[in-house]
Amino acid sequence: MASTITVDKAGRMVIPKKIRKKLGLAGEGVVTIEVKGSEVVLKRSAVEKSPSKAISKMNLPVGPWHQIEKEIEEGAVMEQ
Repeated sequence: MASTITVDKAGRMVIPKKIRKKLGLAGEGVVTIEVKGSEVVLKRSAVEKSPSKAISKMNLPVGPWHQIEKEIEEGAVMEQ
């Protein structure tokens, strides 16, 4: 899918709706921009804009703090 867009004086571009939809960029999102030779490549980034959303996706152990602390001290919780 290709599209021709304009760049304003500040260097801003609007990604066409069809392309945003295909990339899953509804509303706000984060993209990675990369230069490959004479091409510019935009990719949807896995980076969460919201720290709380990023933390919630980490699947961290849930439980009383004293229990988690005890398990860490005993070596029961290992890094993945």
